[in-house]
Amino acid sequence: MNEELLDDALIDIDENAPVITKERAEFPFPSIGKEALAGKIQKYLEKDGYKIESGSPTSAVYGKGNKTMRILFGAFVKRFTWGVQVLGDEKQSKLVFTKDEKGYWGGAIGVSQVKTEWNRIISSLTAYHTKHSS
Repeated sequence: MNEELLDDALIDIDENAPVITKERAEFPFPSIGKEALAGKIQKYLEKDGYKIESGSPTSAVYGKGNKTMRILFGAFVKRFTWGVQVLGDEKQSKLVFTKDEKGYWGGAIGVSQVKTEWNRIISSLTAYHTKHSS
């Protein structure tokens, strides 16, 4: 059977490469188990001042800042929330990191704050992935 390819470069796609968009990032970890990765992500986010607002380490919403104060005072109060889902088993896992709030309550400045924080965290996760994905 002869398979037709859209692009010859598709043959060389690295299945362990992260997939990052404006709203979502997926990081496969072929040699780190689900629980171990969830613990590492939880420790990293807690070190940055985030707390689990709902869920468990393998499927959680992490937040920092006060939602009510953000609504009342807009960009003067920082508020960030991220969805974290760790899929897999005891041998391999995949981290799915998503924006939970976009910063609209803070206007243009709030959206910019969320974008800056997103880029900072994704940069750290990308570096961690590069170090541990082989």
